[in-house]
Amino acid sequence: MPRTYRLGRRSAQKDLTRTRIVEAAIDLYIELGISRTTMQQVARSADVAPGTLRNHFPSRDDLDRAIVDRALAEMQAPDLSIYNGLSTIGERLTRLSRETGAFLDRAGRWYKMWLREPMVTGVWVEAGAAYGATWDRLFREALGPLADEADAMAILRATMHPTFFEAVQSGTRSTDQTADLIAAALTPWLEAGGRDRPNAR
Repeated sequence: MPRTYRLGRRSAQKDLTRTRIVEAAIDLYIELGISRTTMQQVARSADVAPGTLRNHFPSRDDLDRAIVDRALAEMQAPDLSIYNGLSTIGERLTRLSRETGAFLDRAGRWYKMWLREPMVTGVWVEAGAAYGATWDRLFREALGPLADEADAMAILRATMHPTFFEAVQSGTRSTDQTADLIAAALTPWLEAGGRDRPNAR
């Protein structure tokens, strides 16, 4: 019985060390960027020996994969079920805008990491492509018959972008208030099929 207890403590300690390494790497990636962060810096920041770091993450890709897994778990991108029961473009836009706002609240530190250095190499490529495909499906479902309208898609992508969302929020509106304002501004134009566009034919 004592041996089982010691093994349990050792396993828990190992998990804590692994978590500390991952968190240290995330902080450094946000501060310095992915390409400028070395494994030696991660070890120092996590207060572990280089050998301990290698025991947990033999390669940089192993560490990045663990960070990607953490990011996906924390961000929790919405899926198409958010539109269940909704029939109008206005309803779908409002739901998408609110879900986008909630997502941005969850993804704050990951967005800071992306601003520091877009994640376009290594294990980030596959995860980024999957995430991009998820949002593309969400946008297309929200637009419905306008999904193949290049202007409609461009405007929707722009208004759901974190920079635009934060600019509208401007530190004075709640996430839901911001989402509803964006949806209210965008819905009439899309309901009209973009027919008021200057270059519409």
